[in-house]
Amino acid sequence: MNLSFLPKKKILSLDIGSYEIKVVEGKETKKGIIIDNYFTIPMPKGAYRNGKIVDKDLIHYVLKEKLKENKVKSKDTYLTINSSSILTRDVIIPKVDYEEIDDILKFQLEDYIPMNPESYIVQFKIIGHVYRKDIEKLNILLIAIPKDIVESHYKLLKDLELNPLVLDYQPNSMAKLIKYNGIINDNYATEDITFAGIDIGYDNTKVTIVKNGIIQVARIVEIGGKYIDQNILNFCEYNQEELEQMKKEIKNINQIEEEYSEHNRMINIMKNSFESLNEKIDIIFRYYLTREINNKINMILLFGGNANINGISNLFSNYFNIPSIKVESFNNLDFNGEISKYVNPIGSIFRTVEV
Repeated sequence: MNLSFLPKKKILSLDIGSYEIKVVEGKETKKGIIIDNYFTIPMPKGAYRNGKIVDKDLIHYVLKEKLKENKVKSKDTYLTINSSSILTRDVIIPKVDYEEIDDILKFQLEDYIPMNPESYIVQFKIIGHVYRKDIEKLNILLIAIPKDIVESHYKLLKDLELNPLVLDYQPNSMAKLIKYNGIINDNYATEDITFAGIDIGYDNTKVTIVKNGIIQVARIVEIGGKYIDQNILNFCEYNQEELEQMKKEIKNINQIEEEYSEHNRMINIMKNSFESLNEKIDIIFRYYLTREINNKINMILLFGGNANINGISNLFSNYFNIPSIKVESFNNLDFNGEISKYVNPIGSIFRTVEV
């Protein structure tokens, strides 16, 4: 691992979503990543939607005030985003030198991107080698980000007098954190393991399959915490604040008391909502597992706000018959907060491993 390029200054890392902005301030050292400031900023309703800035002035105001309030001094900024507008494609191309891949992809870009390729910034990663009729080929993960999303976020940071250095893609942040750390939750080794990272967010759920630290599949399922909450609110007599408190009081989502109660009704609705989510995730898993004969998923990693529901790991383990855990610690990370909530902005800080 080459550590000569470690940033000398602290980095401000932002993970922007439609529900909240996650903020961490820290740096990468020879001993690992050290985070010494972290907090969340509620996103004003309607100001940000699906990776797109809707009300720039309002987001600018909120960010400026909260960064000042939390005594953030760092200017060098890494930004992590995700959107269903970001396209990912698994592409098979002839085996060529690395320098030639870009030219091949540009020539075939219209086959992979259904809209105007000129309106996207395209990056790629080699995810493996495959054989077709005994001929070796390259398996490429193509990532296409709309230029307007990149430009609007860049302008937001510049207007805040920050120095934007990196725009990261949420699945990439998560994959780097796995590759960088040999042990998860003090117990699970990451070497030679294929993980499915499931980030259960507010608007949607991000599913990323990572093999040996390399992204294999990255997809978005349009079901998240908002969908689950709305299902409960439609049938239970709670307001949003009461619902949040009730979710914290769930002892185990997999166990329901015999007597009828509003609480038990809420758990049943929640379990049915998660089943709808898991049916969509299962399609992604089956796509990956059938793509190559030796593909497998060894473990599911759960993170995001809805990973905090008690018993959620067992719910996923039972549905997929795959060991599932909520992310709670990484061996090369010094962080006192709730890691499952801050996986993306923390992972973005790490720059020395390319995935």
